[in-house]
Amino acid sequence: MLKVKYDRVNYDGIKLARDKKALEHNSAYELLYKMLEELFGIRNPKILKTHNGKPYIEIDGIHFSISHTDGLVVCAVSDSPVGVDAERLSRRTDIRIDSFSKRYFTENEQSYLASSEDKRLAFYKIWCGKEATIKKLGGTIAYLKRIDTTEENFQYIYMDDYVICIKN
Repeated sequence: MLKVKYDRVNYDGIKLARDKKALEHNSAYELLYKMLEELFGIRNPKILKTHNGKPYIEIDGIHFSISHTDGLVVCAVSDSPVGVDAERLSRRTDIRIDSFSKRYFTENEQSYLASSEDKRLAFYKIWCGKEATIKKLGGTIAYLKRIDTTEENFQYIYMDDYVICIKN
């Protein structure tokens, strides 16, 4: 069982970036609480964190992952470990994409990126795959170079100017 929901965040009247991030964070958890109540009748679950900071609840068979980015929140709930990441497709230049990918992407990923017609979309698919995998496993960004998204299976949702990646 895998359920994914996403929602837009309304920034009306909010100007500071830190306040927008706080609103996104809170909105993501509100979406999680709503899903847990709808799917399992769980109200006000106690959210705990692993030593790596991965949030979880102490109920067997219920796993979740949340993500938020620039006006969008996403939550995935599953009966097995799951990771989700969302990114807004920004206007990175090819130079920044190339220098970033050399630092964090595997050789396979760099080849995929170099041969892609839409470098920006390919970059974010890889990046979201890495983040979703880390969230699923509970790792840290130190694992980025070890994750080869060309050898993994992911589910993608494309919405307006966003890419959402689910690793189940």
